[in-house]
Amino acid sequence: MFGFVNVYKNELKIKDYNLFKSYYCGLCKSLGKKHNQLVRLGLSYDLTFLAILGDALSEDEPFIEKDGCIKHIGNHLICTKNNAIDYAADMSILLYYYKLCDDVYDDKSIKAFILRIPYIRAVKKVSKKYPEISKSVKNNLKELSRLEKEKCPSLDALAHPFARLTSDIFSGFSPELKKLGYSIGRLIYIADAYKDIEEDKKKGRYNPFLYYDNEYTQNLDFEKRAMGSFNMNLSAVARAYNELKIKKNKEILDNIIYLGIRYLVEQLFRNNGGKK
Repeated sequence: MFGFVNVYKNELKIKDYNLFKSYYCGLCKSLGKKHNQLVRLGLSYDLTFLAILGDALSEDEPFIEKDGCIKHIGNHLICTKNNAIDYAADMSILLYYYKLCDDVYDDKSIKAFILRIPYIRAVKKVSKKYPEISKSVKNNLKELSRLEKEKCPSLDALAHPFARLTSDIFSGFSPELKKLGYSIGRLIYIADAYKDIEEDKKKGRYNPFLYYDNEYTQNLDFEKRAMGSFNMNLSAVARAYNELKIKKNKEILDNIIYLGIRYLVEQLFRNNGGKK
């Protein structure tokens, strides 16, 4: 359920893209420094968005320095000494760990079982620091798993637990972000379900877009349902974002909200046979 919240690079100024990358690299560095090097493999653009958004609520300028990278040769601009980045790093640990646990439980995934190992100590540390958020992530993913196993026919009911946990994660940094966190979570879950349609068809697995009244069916209004759901949730994200008092990083955030997410959703829709 990761990778849908990103910039649309073609419409972003070079200086703003470099700033975006500095947050991304800063999040990667923070994961390694606060926890261990292996958890950096769970780095995602979605949590980079949270770091940029959280920092945008402060008027303080980000601290950026040059540093090396184990993946890329040479020095890179890296945003450091930042509360929003450190918070996003901790939330990355929670989300990725419990996602791996869910994969182990639901799919008996050996890969997920192995990948979970370097997170065990880190998630204990984060859970102790943020017990309520940790409980929310764990319980809401458990509830989501239950609804999927019961083949719940309601897409809204299925999206709610994941939206609730992202709302708690966003508001854990600032209460101002609660509404946007919920809307982002709904969109991520729905986009992720739509992305998996063809694979779920082939394997005969449950997918909320393909079940209606607990029966596997080809819905005649399938394309209309999908388009309506995407448009509704994209609008909800934009409305929640417009209510925020953004003090910096506005060019990057505007690009993500109005172009980046929409572009990725449009590509997803077209790849599954929908129209532009």
